[in-house]
Amino acid sequence: MSDHGHALLINFIKNLNENLEGKTIIEVGTVREFLDGQNSTECFIKLCMEKNMKLITIDMDEKCSNNARILCEKYKFNNCDIITAKGEEYINTLNSFDFIYLDGYDYDHGYHSDERNTRYNINLNKEINNEDCWNSHLLMCKKLVNIANNNSIICFDDIISDKVGKGVTALPFLFNNNWKIKTQTNTSVLLIKPDSSYNKQREIYIVGNGKSLENFDFNFLKEKEWIGCCLGFRDWERTNIYPTHYVCVDGVVCNHHRHKILDMVKNKKCETFFVCMSLFNSDIGEELKKYNNVHSIQQFIHSPENPFRYLRDYCSGTSSVLYGYCLGAEKINLLGMDCQYVEFIPECIELQDKTLKIIKTPTDNPNYYFSDYQREGDIYNKPNLERVHNNSWWDLRNIILLFNILRDSKIEVYNFNKKENKNLDLYFEKKLIDELQ
Repeated sequence: MSDHGHALLINFIKNLNENLEGKTIIEVGTVREFLDGQNSTECFIKLCMEKNMKLITIDMDEKCSNNARILCEKYKFNNCDIITAKGEEYINTLNSFDFIYLDGYDYDHGYHSDERNTRYNINLNKEINNEDCWNSHLLMCKKLVNIANNNSIICFDDIISDKVGKGVTALPFLFNNNWKIKTQTNTSVLLIKPDSSYNKQREIYIVGNGKSLENFDFNFLKEKEWIGCCLGFRDWERTNIYPTHYVCVDGVVCNHHRHKILDMVKNKKCETFFVCMSLFNSDIGEELKKYNNVHSIQQFIHSPENPFRYLRDYCSGTSSVLYGYCLGAEKINLLGMDCQYVEFIPECIELQDKTLKIIKTPTDNPNYYFSDYQREGDIYNKPNLERVHNNSWWDLRNIILLFNILRDSKIEVYNFNKKENKNLDLYFEKKLIDELQ
């Protein structure tokens, strides 16, 4: 997608962590020409199919409405109302709205084709002009302000300057009515109300099991959204402080503890679970499939436009961070991600398949913040710090930088750890863990 406003709105919606089924996108200005990067109607159809949303697309030109019908037929998309009318006339019939994209009456930049000017003459008996463009968008915004709910979203395309583009009079009106810019590109802007829940920065804590958490008070996390990893559940059982989300993407660990994971799912210990696809193919698979809050990393890896597609090496730590990003976090705080492993502890042996087995429960495990994180009989993969973990954290850093650019987002990642632990300092801004308590 280019800088067109529909990309701005689509990225915003994709980053929302909420069920959007039944919500509606209203598009003022149906697609005129099937050009790459400019076919907003097609992009909205794809998004609505993905999110189970409804699309209403409005244009004064029946030719544009026919274009929408062609696209709906192409994608077999039935949850769409195609309206041939002026945008301001249709909006005047509304009582509320969720998401609206304003790309209606064109402004006069001097380069419109004869064909486009002809369509305006046929439908409005006049050529494209700025006064009518500005007035059309202003009239729409005057109505929208009166019917908006706290989380209504207005997105404008073709915002060039305070004197050029489609928002010359409409944007000052919205600002005077306390609408705020949430995000923008060089030619588009997305606005929210000041009391919108979207105005709050979503913060998620990613909590590993490293030694740096040895004296950490987990009561700090009680009222916060956080992701816990792997065998941390052995400590959560003692404290009864469970994470909001659970992540374990080590296939060996997942399989060995699959019945414990299923028990957490059935007893609703966490809101969501992010695990390996192998669990769905195991003896607990059929029961696990009953729960729509259990996801596999393989599903994410094979999903179009999902950042997991670019994580070549992964571990549960980096997967937790990227899962938090997919949940819509704008600020991510790392705890207990030490990346300091003793590869072979005295209490383990190597099996024929190169996995490791604990033959005696450690009294002091050098890798984790509580001694019985691993217990006699546990089977797990060798940590492979250099080959897997370090490469995975490097990939993660680059993925976040890339998607911040592609999605016009500003995801902040902070590594809270002890001063002497410098393993992730190269990737994320370091803060001392003592600052949290």
